[in-house]
Amino acid sequence: MTMEKPEKSILMKNTGLEESQEKKVLLDYQVPTRLEEIEKLADAVNQVLPDPDLAFATNLCLEELISNTILHGLNGAVDQFIHVQISASNEWLEILLRDNAPQFDPFMQAPKPNLSLDINERPIGGLGVHMVKTLMDVVHASYDGTGNVIVLRKSLHPRTTN
Repeated sequence: MTMEKPEKSILMKNTGLEESQEKKVLLDYQVPTRLEEIEKLADAVNQVLPDPDLAFATNLCLEELISNTILHGLNGAVDQFIHVQISASNEWLEILLRDNAPQFDPFMQAPKPNLSLDINERPIGGLGVHMVKTLMDVVHASYDGTGNVIVLRKSLHPRTTN
């Protein structure tokens, strides 16, 4: 099964994010829905993102969102694919994930972690999504009638403080 690339107009309509400049696709990858496949995706990300900090943050976010989709959204189904596309402009790194799991917005529906508790006392759930929201500058999820679309953006020019 292959997933077609979303058309730019459809993608922008579905995500609510405006396209302000040209992007270059760095990686277009179909991840089979088996947890061990995430490591292969990480290797591909490391090849296209030479900045080790940016590659680490990207891989951490991808691992969290993809493993949640496989385990919870698709209930461990191994016959599916998650489409991952990584693009860059002069200003942003953009990560697009598309799956065909039931509608779910992790940024609105995942439980909020209680960060004041000791790590051993925290209930399971929400911490990974919290990390994604912390590592990325923009997070957006939508459902287009056939699957979930998640867009993450990371500024390539971090703000400096004077």
